[in-house]
Amino acid sequence: MLDAYKLIEIRKSLGLSQENFARKIGYSREVVSKVENGKMEPSKWFVEAVLKFQNDYNFLHSGSDVKILGKFSHEPKKISQPFYKQIQILKNHPSEYLVPLVGIKAQAGYVKGFEQTDFIETLQKYSLPPGVNPKGLEWSYFEVDGDSMEPTLSAGDILLTSLLPHEDWNEIKNFCVYVILTDEQLLVKRIYRKNENEWILISDNFETNPQVSINLSKIKQVWTLRRHIRSKVPQMKEVKIIA
Repeated sequence: MLDAYKLIEIRKSLGLSQENFARKIGYSREVVSKVENGKMEPSKWFVEAVLKFQNDYNFLHSGSDVKILGKFSHEPKKISQPFYKQIQILKNHPSEYLVPLVGIKAQAGYVKGFEQTDFIETLQKYSLPPGVNPKGLEWSYFEVDGDSMEPTLSAGDILLTSLLPHEDWNEIKNFCVYVILTDEQLLVKRIYRKNENEWILISDNFETNPQVSINLSKIKQVWTLRRHIRSKVPQMKEVKIIA
């Protein structure tokens, strides 16, 4: 089992900081830090990412048997090859990166269990769209609930997002769409940073959903929108035929 001590041992043996190590395995520094400090149990996907990176790193730098969590692999010793050929071999053996989907029915549970590995592992997982590089970020799909973001987003739409670390919240762009986890609910809103301690959450369907002021102390997570997958094709308005 990959415990905190083993993770620190692996990371330091590779000569990487938490930030660099997190980027290499496709997770945020916050997750790596929590695992190393014993505040979060590593999921099996996290363990697989660590072991895969350690395997790839050792293969590229030594070409010899790899020591994993105190045990040597039983693979035959690899013959040293030119670097470009080693990279080609790795590219021909990709591992699918699966991302959890927080559906409408799971959102209430996510509010309470977003830091619990057991809960996250119950979520259905899907691959990333073509052209999306998962490295260096923590990813999640969220299903849109309600009509507060109509006509931009509709209920049932799927949002691919990446976690924005707390230390980077000052990089949030005003009036852009984000997924926001508060201590009470999960929201999809535009953000306006009023000051260092207060944000205004804005709905596109503002006629029935007024702006809301929220103190940053109530916000647990912010996810940056990367892709939008529509659940239905927008209905085109009737136009006058002049041809």
